[in-house]
Amino acid sequence: MKKEELLTEDRRELLKYGLEPDELSGIHVLSLEPKEPLLGQGETMECLYILCRGTARVCTNARNGKNLIICYYVSHGILGDAELMRSDRSASTTAIADSPLRMIAIPIAQNEAYLKGNLAFMTSVAENLAEKLLNSSSVHAASALYTSEERLCAYILMSQHNGLFTDVLNDVAQSVAMSYRHVFRIIGALCADGILEKTESGYKILDLGRLHEKSAV
Repeated sequence: MKKEELLTEDRRELLKYGLEPDELSGIHVLSLEPKEPLLGQGETMECLYILCRGTARVCTNARNGKNLIICYYVSHGILGDAELMRSDRSASTTAIADSPLRMIAIPIAQNEAYLKGNLAFMTSVAENLAEKLLNSSSVHAASALYTSEERLCAYILMSQHNGLFTDVLNDVAQSVAMSYRHVFRIIGALCADGILEKTESGYKILDLGRLHEKSAV
């Protein structure tokens, strides 16, 4: 994780949310590489994050620590908005960079009064929270209504980069609420059907159209 100064493009991004960069204290840019964690569920949330570039995977862990009961992807918007609105600043989710990620970090303690007193920004927060609610509802619906193959194919489509799927299958199994063996069998069948191809780097998508047809998206 690299800490950097704001660029002109970052200042423009803040303005989209109604935030004046010069009115904020301690703001900086964070750059993360794929698979690098941003925050862990239960950790103290010290900053609010505005995504500028890349995608983050957001997950909620079950109490037994074994399953990820919600897993979705965000490529824009705000991380930490729910924590900003609660007195408990413990992170409600785990966030991991799924691609090279660039975001603006806004320390909450130093800027809380300005953030909450900014009507344009609070409108953005409300919109962002509504979108997250819809995302999580869609994930729960998919888990209940779609087949294992549909859920796994949708997961592959969401997490692939440049036609390559590189996730660890044990983690995939937890994210889609399936056993590792079942995930392995389905991926094997997709390879046999010419949709995927196993490589040293992961699984290459050979037929994106058919993968979409088999998915829940």
